[in-house]
Amino acid sequence: MEAQSLSTCNQCGKKFQRKAHLLRHQQQHSGDRPYSCKFCSKTFKRSDVLRDHFSRCERRGNSAIPSSLERGRKRHACDECSRLKVKCDNNVPCRKCTEFGRKCVKSRTTAASSPEETTTPGPSTPDTGSDRNSIGFLLNGTGETDFMREFPKSTTLSPHNKAVDFASMAVDARYEPVGVAPSMYQGYREATQEHNLDVMLSHLEFTAFEQRTNNWQMPGENVMLGSGPEDLFVDRAAMDQRAFDIREKLKYTAATLNPPHPPSKDFLDAIGLITVDNFAAYIKLYFRHWHKHAPMVHEATFNPTTAALPLVLALMSLGGMYSKEAADVLKLKMLLDTIEGYIFSLPGLNDEYELPGRTYVKQGEDASPEWQQYQLEELQGAYLMAVLQYWTGNETARIRARQQRFCRVVAIFHHLELQTVQHSLTLEIKDQLSFQTWIRKESFIRLITMALMLDNSFGIFHNVSPRFQWAELDVPFQSDDHFFRLANYDAVLASKLVPLRRMKIKDAFLLLFSPPETVERDLEILRSDKLNALDMQMLIHFLYTHLWAATFCNPIASLPSTSIPHLLTPFKSAMSNWKLLWDEIKSESLDKGEWNKLGFQRTAEGYFETVKEVAEAFEKRVGGGGAIKGDCEKGWHLKQVLSF
Repeated sequence: MEAQSLSTCNQCGKKFQRKAHLLRHQQQHSGDRPYSCKFCSKTFKRSDVLRDHFSRCERRGNSAIPSSLERGRKRHACDECSRLKVKCDNNVPCRKCTEFGRKCVKSRTTAASSPEETTTPGPSTPDTGSDRNSIGFLLNGTGETDFMREFPKSTTLSPHNKAVDFASMAVDARYEPVGVAPSMYQGYREATQEHNLDVMLSHLEFTAFEQRTNNWQMPGENVMLGSGPEDLFVDRAAMDQRAFDIREKLKYTAATLNPPHPPSKDFLDAIGLITVDNFAAYIKLYFRHWHKHAPMVHEATFNPTTAALPLVLALMSLGGMYSKEAADVLKLKMLLDTIEGYIFSLPGLNDEYELPGRTYVKQGEDASPEWQQYQLEELQGAYLMAVLQYWTGNETARIRARQQRFCRVVAIFHHLELQTVQHSLTLEIKDQLSFQTWIRKESFIRLITMALMLDNSFGIFHNVSPRFQWAELDVPFQSDDHFFRLANYDAVLASKLVPLRRMKIKDAFLLLFSPPETVERDLEILRSDKLNALDMQMLIHFLYTHLWAATFCNPIASLPSTSIPHLLTPFKSAMSNWKLLWDEIKSESLDKGEWNKLGFQRTAEGYFETVKEVAEAFEKRVGGGGAIKGDCEKGWHLKQVLSF
């Protein structure tokens, strides 16, 4: 009872559980206002009220908040550990930064003796008062990864290259010329035999690519570089208007995502980066560096002034990741969440699709060509934005990309029945209209095939069940790149090329399982279809998915009566046949000097090794091995399985 009396106000009788709360309350009775703002001289009874005032004080401007009144505990950790909320050993550099290759910096003091002492934050440290209300914090928390480690810059010009397009491009002499790179899997088997699982997982990603950098010079004042092989954007007004529209839409989206707080000054500065020159340059950088990884956009006819805005935003963001200006890349990353928010707030793409007016309209081939093209570009933009956020965002952004955004895109694919899209057997390319129809259908095929591969990738990296089921798929491989690069019907006549009709992915996949007595005949069928590295990448993704489903996810495989060698025999045949075809394709590509022009297709061999290791782990495992977590952190399930 005596202890309780210490927490009771002697003036109003109000009770408190802690004496500190009582003392704070009693200041209201005294009338004292001991805390004052050093910028506008306003006084306050409590320090926490003063602290909140600093974040909205009009006279503070860009001045730092006094360190003794910053929110939270005083930082003893370095900036990176504090940002990622991990334990820091307080050394410079600390163990965590050294382990993950980050720059270790302490930009804040550990203590301050009075409100008058201030600390100037580093350039990368956001203002404390606005950070917690930022779009990035609301969507992602904190953290970022290096996009360049995932999708390295191109070491060759785009396949359609014309001298006039790249007259302003120069390769930095500090970097070695393009040559035949050493195998990224050299020494791989030794690593896996030593159970170095992190090394194996790293071989599945683009970190294994050689890191080379090419310089990019911005377009001149009066010429806007276009994306087509002969195209130069000379209508600066149209480009300038598009850049202005993008800036305004991002400002509005930021305000609607974060009411009632207005966009921060840093965010507005980042939006200011989208000038007409930068806008044109980033689009060009996309086609130079990223397009080869997933050539689904028809480069020859793409026009950023008229294309659907989601696609323009996605291409601009992807291309901007390859800017040689590190500060510009950081600013663009600050905008990614808002760009994503805008794209997935559009009617049809919004998750609230069950509301009136939100259903994605299915017009099909009865719609006008203009509407079909817009629908294609809108879907391409949504898909590419999910890819970008997955590869360059922090863990929260990656989870959102694979659990929300990609699922929404897949739902639209199902709604439009794109999992069965094919070229018409009766279509004859005889004029410009029929050429555009073929290009649009091929773009849809390329979009769905890349989405299928990403769907399988989520299973490989995170043990996620595929959103596309095997029984519903009826799509062919992508057609010949040479024909897809043509700009118009006149180019078709001049080239005398005819688009190749490709076999269906399911048919090719089943041929990999051919028994020894028919393997030569069946492999000749695959060779006659002119399989390329991207086709093989797709097949090995499917092979992993179905091997995993037939082994560790198959309850029949756990029955004592099940013969494990008999269960694995078809998959071993498929792996052997895949490797035989892959070696032939790779050898031919190296002989022609085409290997280094490829994108992530080159990593298919790493996926093959993973399939082989999973099969061996299942065959040699002792007991069940325990539960295998689904939808897990990257590679966690593989580490568990391969350690059996």
